Amino acid sequence: MNPKRKFCANDRGRNEKSKRKQQRIIMHLDMDAFFAAVEQAHDPRLKGKPVIIGGDPETRGVVSTCSYEARKYGVHSAMSSARAVRLCPDGIFVETTSKKINHISMAIMKLLSNFSLQVEPFSVDEAFMDITSTAARYGGPEQLAKEVKRRIWESQKLTSSVGIAAIRFVAKMASGVNKPDGLTIIEPGTEIEFLWPQPIRNLWGVGPKSEAAFHKIGIRTIEDLAKYPKRRLKKYFGIVGDSLRDMANGIGGDEIHPAYIEPVEKSMGHEHTFEIDVIDPNRICGMLLYLSEKVSRRLRQAGYKGRTITLKVKYSDLKLITRARTIHKPTDGDIIIFENAKLLLEKNRFIEKPIRLIGVSISKLEKRAVDIQPDLLFHPDEKLKPVDQVMDLLREKYGERSISRAGAQLM
Repeated sequence: MNPKRKFCANDRGRNEKSKRKQQRIIMHLDMDAFFAAVEQAHDPRLKGKPVIIGGDPETRGVVSTCSYEARKYGVHSAMSSARAVRLCPDGIFVETTSKKINHISMAIMKLLSNFSLQVEPFSVDEAFMDITSTAARYGGPEQLAKEVKRRIWESQKLTSSVGIAAIRFVAKMASGVNKPDGLTIIEPGTEIEFLWPQPIRNLWGVGPKSEAAFHKIGIRTIEDLAKYPKRRLKKYFGIVGDSLRDMANGIGGDEIHPAYIEPVEKSMGHEHTFEIDVIDPNRICGMLLYLSEKVSRRLRQAGYKGRTITLKVKYSDLKLITRARTIHKPTDGDIIIFENAKLLLEKNRFIEKPIRLIGVSISKLEKRAVDIQPDLLFHPDEKLKPVDQVMDLLREKYGERSISRAGAQLM
């Protein structure tokens, strides 16, 4: 693995403000095809094979991710499993478990903390690190990155790709340049040189829909966006356009939010796609109860309660409808969430047509306070809490599917 490095002839691209303060060194680590690679590492028979993580191709499964061997056939995440089979007939579909993935992810994040106190897990398979104050002890950023990659390989037999830059989003983009097992360093002052030749879809924050919208107004590269008139851009994209244009010009922050600074959750939810469109009210309500249990358990594990319950329904024609209601007192209770979701289901007469997908989420979250004196008389949550707590303990000991309320439709 050879690091790919971008250099600038001189430092004239830096502004005076950057010169007056210490230049931060931000590192972004991205595990290579993480879910599939974990399965290959744990089962030698899968090494070098086109591994696909996703649902059963005979149903309405969707590819979660896949190995690089499968990607050569055009398979990618969010593709239907049925199409993945057509593209890659020899693909091996494997189910992974969140327990296994989370265990390995936590081990990797713990390893990263040996190299910096400023580590921000960004997802289960990627993290940002501020290595400004620690790079020198390893001989510089490149040597530190190589040591991180070596330690991950030795402990987990997994490869990773690293991007290093003075700007957070540039480091993120750099980690994807030389995959797999890559190392790309963008020297301060060379951000424009790195960004401008790339297609607009490579800019962090630009998805397929945004890319199509940019193409309609003649923006095909990051340089095109950087030079596009601000006023015209705002007409099409509003304030988001201003933000993306700044990024195209190499303007961005260097903030890292360490793991011990707890992020503010905005919502939590779960959804399920039925194998066959369902119109049976008992089955739909059973699934609704099951999803409500999953949502409330996540709330309790994270120490949150919420006030706004949202129901999502998708029909066979792919029409998606959401309805929400806000309750007076925040809750983390299974039954409270279920009863409000069921009320939305019945009030909006969603069961009158076959349902393809159903989902439950809760928002307007707030940290759960320590209960000094439960209000048993005025709120049903407190009467049901002992049941929820016992079920949580049983799930911790015997697994998520070990217990559920009568009527819940387990997946």
